[in-house]
Amino acid sequence: MYSLLKNERAADSLPLRFTIASLLILLIMALFFTAISDLKGSSDENMAIIEIDKLVSNSEQISVRGEGSIIYLEIDIPEKVKVHMGELPHEDNLWPSNPKNYYMQIGERHTIYESMSAFSNENMTGAYTISPGHHELKLETERETITGMLFVKISEK
Repeated sequence: MYSLLKNERAADSLPLRFTIASLLILLIMALFFTAISDLKGSSDENMAIIEIDKLVSNSEQISVRGEGSIIYLEIDIPEKVKVHMGELPHEDNLWPSNPKNYYMQIGERHTIYESMSAFSNENMTGAYTISPGHHELKLETERETITGMLFVKISEK
């Protein structure tokens, strides 16, 4: 009969148990860090949407007022987020064919939105790109002479 103190059969499987336990811990940690990364990306996107909504709503308000309206606005765009006002992805040279569209770029992912206002850079020569960081913007409405379309010109203050 085996004595409990001299029975070493369980000690043989101990390294295998440690290996399985450590692999499970590594898998759980990988899932945890992936979830945290996704949460951070989602948080950045939501913060950018809030900031761009301020810009779009102010643009639509001054568009209703007509040509010559000016408003100044401060926005903060999170890191890794770029916003392109007045164009669609991969259509950089087609302005002003889509001036009422804008999109948010986070890495390689693009999210497209539409506005009631048409957007332009301050020279009325193309779309306006907003990079990450703090921006003090000037929004000004101007009518384009060839098409007669009212644009919101965006420029840094």
